[in-house]
Amino acid sequence: MTPVRVYGGKAGTNPESGSPLLAGLLAAIGIIVAWVGLVYVTHHPVGIAAWGVGGLLGIVVAKAAKPPTKATGALAAGLTLVTALLAKVVVVVVALQPMMRQELANDPAALIMVFLLEKTEQKSFSRDLQATINARPDLVADTTFFGPGHELRTQMIDEVAAAAKASSFDERKRLVHKHYDRFLDKLGFGVLLLATFGLLDLLWIGLGMSTAWTLGQGRI
Repeated sequence: MTPVRVYGGKAGTNPESGSPLLAGLLAAIGIIVAWVGLVYVTHHPVGIAAWGVGGLLGIVVAKAAKPPTKATGALAAGLTLVTALLAKVVVVVVALQPMMRQELANDPAALIMVFLLEKTEQKSFSRDLQATINARPDLVADTTFFGPGHELRTQMIDEVAAAAKASSFDERKRLVHKHYDRFLDKLGFGVLLLATFGLLDLLWIGLGMSTAWTLGQGRI
């Protein structure tokens, strides 16, 4: 008798599908890097990018899913929210703070305030002016527009403006970094992060999540 051969499994099985989560995470990392680079180059928060993020993540997740479902749509929407929030954090740390320091170092009005803080802290005004400041704190505290207090403030600002104008860019950067970081420490990172969100940012993120939800299910 001829032996009967039994084969396990089925021929031509479909290859194992990819991971929508992994594909989405990899895409999210690339998007965050590109977003931060765009902000750094344009000096603009480009909040509308969140809408495009939703579209890209929806397509990537749907392509990796076999087949795409409501679960993959929810995954794409969740990844869109997380990506937008992480991008905001990275933008503040990597792009926004260095840009603000650079802009302050080139802003005459901001430099006057920075040098005024530095000279007041170090008591480094010219000898006669510093002696008057030390002897007459009441004049320094005088905020009237006329009188001895106004005259003293005018002398202080004139001296500070001259020092700022004569300073090197490296010196300006150092002082801006010093006083800006001190202000930021008092303000708190969370406050600065929240300040980068506006109503339009929430709108773009919402539209991005909606788009990701739709495209993540394979629907166009």
